Amino acid sequence: MVTPFADRTRVSLAALTAAAVFVIDTFTRLQSAVAVLYALVLLVADDGTSRSRPARWAFPCAALAVISFLINHGDRADTDEVLRLVASLAAVTIAALLLTRNGHLREQVRASDARYETIFNSLALAIWEHDFTQVAAELTALRTSGVKDLEAHLRANPLYVAHLCSLVKITHANDAAMRLMGMTNGTRFFRRLSDFLPEEDSSFVEGLLALNRGSAIFETECQVRTAQGDLIPIFIAMRLPTDGRGYDRVCGSVLDLTERKRMEKNLDAARLERDEALHRAIIGGLSTSISHEVSQPLSSINAYLAAARRWLDRRPPDVAEARKVIAQAEHAGEEAAQVIAQVHDVVEQGRLERSLVSFDPLVRQVIEAIQSRQPIASLGVKTAAEGGYVLGEIHLLERLVASLIGGALSASPGLDDQTTINITTSADGSYVRLNITGSGSCDRAAPGLADPQPAHFSAGGMGLCRAIAQFHGGSIRVNGDRTDAGMDIELELPRACNGE
Repeated sequence: MVTPFADRTRVSLAALTAAAVFVIDTFTRLQSAVAVLYALVLLVADDGTSRSRPARWAFPCAALAVISFLINHGDRADTDEVLRLVASLAAVTIAALLLTRNGHLREQVRASDARYETIFNSLALAIWEHDFTQVAAELTALRTSGVKDLEAHLRANPLYVAHLCSLVKITHANDAAMRLMGMTNGTRFFRRLSDFLPEEDSSFVEGLLALNRGSAIFETECQVRTAQGDLIPIFIAMRLPTDGRGYDRVCGSVLDLTERKRMEKNLDAARLERDEALHRAIIGGLSTSISHEVSQPLSSINAYLAAARRWLDRRPPDVAEARKVIAQAEHAGEEAAQVIAQVHDVVEQGRLERSLVSFDPLVRQVIEAIQSRQPIASLGVKTAAEGGYVLGEIHLLERLVASLIGGALSASPGLDDQTTINITTSADGSYVRLNITGSGSCDRAAPGLADPQPAHFSAGGMGLCRAIAQFHGGSIRVNGDRTDAGMDIELELPRACNGE
């Protein structure tokens, strides 16, 4: 910016220079084109802007050159003297034209800079500019000294990393960066990266490694310390020089992640509340189904004990038959204990932990367990969901599959060698499915399975299954539940693609 004092000083100096050239040209007998020195007047008068208008000085200088020529030579001038005058006037004219052109170019550059500064400061995205020149020189020195594993060297020398961080200068920052870092108008931005990047942050080491590799882009999440000392999470993206030049102008685009982190925290809290609500729903379903699932083995125990008492009351007592009945009562007691243990496992966990579960192996494992306990049932199994994973609680998923297959068996006739239940798994890009189909009606329940009710699920049993499916984001559809048509059950669970 040109001040009035500087402008007056420049004009005065230009006028003195013009007067000195005129005196030398007029009152000395130098055999040269002294008037060429009038070009100096234009250079002195130029203030670097188009406002100076060198033409305003060119005309007076040219007039002084002509006046000096007429005073010294008049009409007696020879050819050499005329040529010297013409050369002087040409020099002044060319100087004026060049200075005028340069003034316009400088004005265009200033306008472009002002436009860039306006855009730079009006962006909502925070941007600051780094100078990595000294850091690049340090990394080059390390390579020259024989350091081959730069990452190991940096990890082993945190003080040296802190030193490199202090070498990174912050040369420019826009208004959004000032607001992000809690700075008011008139406050200077941080001078060095170490002023606001915590020493314990490992992102700087990653940036040094990217710089050393010659990567074109470096992106990372880190934390920075504001002017008030608060730590805020940010995402920063930098375009790094790959040609060995431009280390003094490395811009970083910075996104404030505070709001996103807050939303993620709220989302995690909402998920926790949802999981706890579903857990309570499962416990409620369990409490409803316990009476249904335990009542059959308890009733069987009472019946077996009554039969044993009758065998023992005979004269003579039939001890062998009594022992058989007591063994059956023990088996029924074990089934009741298993139900109680499963319920206890779910309740004891308090918070259900999810993991990636391969669906087909889980289904095959449940089927093997059922067939070992119910060998007379023929299960047609076709697992085609290889590679299909479910994100869930494995014990609940096993319980769910076993309950659905048990319900289908309960709805099948007789459970003899002619009984067939078709079990099919499949998967697409979004879901993993289990289809269970059977036909006919039921005369009695499958002992030891999840739902002891004949011909259909009990309210508690189906409620528990639906609660477990909903806990995993899935659903259950029962397409048929008629006495003469058996059951057609479809379980659908969200797929965790490729086990991820």
